[in-house]
Amino acid sequence: MTDHIADMSRLKALTASLIKMRQRQAALSSKNFSDMTPKEAQKVSADQSWLGMEIDKAMREAHAAAVDLGIADPRSAESYGVIDYRPSAFHHYRYTPTAPRCRAT
Repeated sequence: MTDHIADMSRLKALTASLIKMRQRQAALSSKNFSDMTPKEAQKVSADQSWLGMEIDKAMREAHAAAVDLGIADPRSAESYGVIDYRPSAFHHYRYTPTAPRCRAT
């Protein structure tokens, strides 16, 4: 029972975070690049790339929480492997998403 409540709290927090990130993504997408200086446009573009990476990570974590709760089906084991993100030409991040308990090794 305690695990179930913890999983619900985890999914709730991830969902709230995703809502905020999607709202920010919509705000960034609505900006008109022609009204910006090149530096401003580059910053907005970089912010969109980083935000896309964070959204993808949060979606993977939310899916694992939903699987642990029994409201989503697990993906293949490979889906929970290491993911490489390159949000900019200078950055490379390696991320291992949380696997649901049914896929934990």
